[in-house]
Amino acid sequence: MGIFDFFRSKKEKRNSEQNTQSGNIQQQAAPLNEPFAKLYNDLLEKFRANAEEMACKLKSLLAQDNYDDKQDWIEAMVICFVALEKNQLSDDIKELYRQIYSRNRNKVVSMEYNDDDYRDWFEANRALNERFIESGYTRGYCEQADLYGSARRGYHDLEKKVIYLRKGVELKDGASLGDLGYGIYLGLPEYGGEADKEEGRKLVEESIKQGYESGELLLHYIDFYNNAENDEFLTEIEAFIEKTKADDRKPYHILSDYYLRRSDETEAGQANFEKAVEAMKKGVDAGIPYCKYILGLNMLNGRIPDADKAKGISLLEDAYNHYILYAANFLGQYYNYANDENTSLEKAIAWHKKAEMYCYAESSFELACIYLYNEQYKDIAEGLLYLEQAISDGSVRALSEKAYLMLETDILETNTEEARNLLESADFKGNEYAPYRLGLAYQNGEFGQEPDYPKALEHFERAASRGHVYSLELAGNYYRVGVGGDSEEASRKAIDYLTQAVDRGSNYAKVELAFCYDAGIGVEKDYQKAFDLFQAAAQNDYPYANTRMALYYEDGLLGKEDYAAALEQYKIAAEAGLPDAIYHVGRYYKYAVGIPEDPQTALDHFRKAAEGGSAPGLVELALAYEEEYGGIEFDADKVIEYMTKAAEQGYTYAQYKLGTYFYYGLKEVDIPRAKYWFEKSYEQGYPYSALMLGDIYLYNIEGKDEPDYSKSFEYYKYAESQGAVSEGLGVCYEYGFGVESNETEAFKYYTLAANENYTAAKYRLGLCYKYGTGTSVNTIEAYRWFSDAAQNGNIYATYEAAMLLLNGDGVSKDEEQAVNMLLKAAEEEYDWAQFELGNCYLTGRGVPEDDVQAMVWYQKAAENGNEQAQKVTGKRERRRR
Repeated sequence: MGIFDFFRSKKEKRNSEQNTQSGNIQQQAAPLNEPFAKLYNDLLEKFRANAEEMACKLKSLLAQDNYDDKQDWIEAMVICFVALEKNQLSDDIKELYRQIYSRNRNKVVSMEYNDDDYRDWFEANRALNERFIESGYTRGYCEQADLYGSARRGYHDLEKKVIYLRKGVELKDGASLGDLGYGIYLGLPEYGGEADKEEGRKLVEESIKQGYESGELLLHYIDFYNNAENDEFLTEIEAFIEKTKADDRKPYHILSDYYLRRSDETEAGQANFEKAVEAMKKGVDAGIPYCKYILGLNMLNGRIPDADKAKGISLLEDAYNHYILYAANFLGQYYNYANDENTSLEKAIAWHKKAEMYCYAESSFELACIYLYNEQYKDIAEGLLYLEQAISDGSVRALSEKAYLMLETDILETNTEEARNLLESADFKGNEYAPYRLGLAYQNGEFGQEPDYPKALEHFERAASRGHVYSLELAGNYYRVGVGGDSEEASRKAIDYLTQAVDRGSNYAKVELAFCYDAGIGVEKDYQKAFDLFQAAAQNDYPYANTRMALYYEDGLLGKEDYAAALEQYKIAAEAGLPDAIYHVGRYYKYAVGIPEDPQTALDHFRKAAEGGSAPGLVELALAYEEEYGGIEFDADKVIEYMTKAAEQGYTYAQYKLGTYFYYGLKEVDIPRAKYWFEKSYEQGYPYSALMLGDIYLYNIEGKDEPDYSKSFEYYKYAESQGAVSEGLGVCYEYGFGVESNETEAFKYYTLAANENYTAAKYRLGLCYKYGTGTSVNTIEAYRWFSDAAQNGNIYATYEAAMLLLNGDGVSKDEEQAVNMLLKAAEEEYDWAQFELGNCYLTGRGVPEDDVQAMVWYQKAAENGNEQAQKVTGKRERRRR
């Protein structure tokens, strides 16, 4: 097959058949302007016509073994082709063939070719390799495989590459054995993607036996990757460099890599880096392209102080021209991200395009990112084309990026399932972002399931193991808060992950690690170390850390409270726009924390915090409208509006308060809604919501057929476990609601609740002392607790205290004061107070005798269902209360 046959139509193929068989590159109707086809055809005619001149040139080329002059390389190629036409496959022709395909010489010729020249060059190479294969020279299989594997887009064909290599291995071709073996050892994607080091090494060793000139070097690569930390390897590689005859084949780059792996910030590490640079320079002097690449890279990435950047760029350009595609990709990265005088997005694009032209996946990915996200060059359609190209070329990052576009932007239509598949594929291939994003999806329930925190942690840990900083942060956070368990091992992991993230410069991790020292998680509790970490993050412009420093100053955790210093830190964070910090500044002005109260300044900050979505800011604004703070008029609608916003953010106190508004009827009584918000708050562990839920079930506030005492007891017990006790738990124990009756326990919990200032508990504690429930009768204590509860408006306690005063039981008799207290309770429609007030008027106790007034109160009591009053009045009406 001729060189252009692949690119012509069937009609052109038929017309060119005769010339194709002769080996000529078919000329088009108009003369070609591109040099390769013309030069190739001219040389073909020349050497076909003059065998003696061809023999002379063959001898000269073999002797010089140098093809810096590209015409020399093309002449050598044509000589090989003409020799095979004449069936003259001599050892000299084999050697010439080996020379022109060694050291990427064939590719160097083509690097700057335009599309037409490259097409002709590729077809000429393909045809020549096929000629050698047909002539029985098995080296042709390896070179044909390399041609397909290293070609530009449109010619690149990894499937064909593998087919040719495996055929060469079948025929025991040394070069094919070496190249296939090394690829299998590395686990290259075209061979299945999974490394088989034993099989790979075996094939490379066989290639050496078959005389492959690069086999020993490949084996050194393998030994280096396996023994990079073994100091004995240094002697081995130095000996190999010494015995290698051709300077441009001495592997100085391996020697350089050896020292680079041992370089760090220590004095010894810096000495090793200098040795690495020395090895790079020797390689550059010897003309080794890869050494030019790594020296240029280190000159531009800042590792070589005061390096000549222009020289570094020149080295990388030369490396690219010798088919070191990494160099083009690095130049693209450099021009895009260096942020120095050479920064040029235009040049970045140009260099990435040079690399992507050869199917370099990461340059395709970088181009996709430029066109998708850079405002100056944004072209979504172009960006998506490059993204798909990057995926096709094997970029794992491109898989993750496409998933990101589907999940978090409107550039691609949301497709959760496809995004998940892309991320799982990228995760399997070792991408660091993919498991992180999968972890977020499991954390947030994005895959249609409830949040799965253990699974999220599993993914964060995998991403962390790959060096993903955010995942180090999150894995540390998860273990700190107990998602990974509460064992010593979990605490150790929290410290380990967070320390790694801190070493990578993470301010978030500094704060998280500070929390560990603050609480003694995985380390000994140390407030000073915690503060130092908060301060380090704050000094690095992480304003949340300022709020934590403020708490340390405010609470005096490192000594005496310093409210001025705390307020200063809150103000720094507030100026950075943190809504909760703005709230705290407002809190200082409202509650006069170390400064005079200033309601207007406080309200200004609460409004601003609320606008920023701060839940405590919203709560304070709601309370201001409830309590008419700072001259604000009461507004039930605004109270509920702001408290609802805070509650919907999951702020427990706001949920509780909202529940009380609907329970007591700030605007309207709505027990189901009250119950909903109490339950939301209770789910987050808020004990006072548990008390309210206990009341709803104990007193059957919902009006169900039967009270659910077991639930009420459950809620009260939870609240008690969190240090909150109301009279409800005592009622349960006194009357056996949801638990076996136990007056001693009832007395205990009434006492606890009374000491927490619960009015109803004080009343019931008074009853315990009055009647000896769970304790001995003590009317003095009974009066004390009744009186206390009465002062807080409990009408039942008011009645009981009045009766003790009236009879001088546990307190000095004071009939006049007793009557006044009975009158308060009676006016609240308490029937027994009304009845006893009637008795006082009838008998003249504390008031003048007055039968008419007595009958008025008896009638009121009777109307309210008091049976004693009904006997007096003769009325029997249904009890109202």
